[in-house]
Amino acid sequence: MNAQAGKTFGDFVSRLMFGRVKPREQGEEAGDVGTRLAHERTNLALERSYLAAERTLMAWIRTALSMISFGFTIGKLGQVLGEVEVKGVLGTVKMMSVERIAYFLVILGTVTLLGAALQHRHRLRALYSMGLSREFNITYIVALLLVLVGGFALSALVLAL
Repeated sequence: MNAQAGKTFGDFVSRLMFGRVKPREQGEEAGDVGTRLAHERTNLALERSYLAAERTLMAWIRTALSMISFGFTIGKLGQVLGEVEVKGVLGTVKMMSVERIAYFLVILGTVTLLGAALQHRHRLRALYSMGLSREFNITYIVALLLVLVGGFALSALVLAL
């Protein structure tokens, strides 16, 4: 296999997986296979890091959305049920509003998701500075939209809509 065929296959795989090919670095000659492979491996490592950051944000989205929806459901049920007894460690009994638990879960889910989105943005900026090409990031947009949904869910609970 000659160097040109390897370049063509590498470009094909890169286009197939990522839809784009990074331009060659200046000074890189067509016959320098070692340099080209090093650049391809670096680009693939950046892509793997990017995809890991995306998976992490998606996991945070699932977790936060579960907390928000569970809190909202408890809050709506709490408007019907009223209060719940909570037994302490030493046998003391305390009455706790179900709505407080619901507020806590909705706030916790919303704040957690906002923090995860900001952390994701920070990680992507670091990857961009290392040479990752920029592209539209739908996961980040979804995370921010779900932060708004969490705010709406909290306002619906507080206003008892």
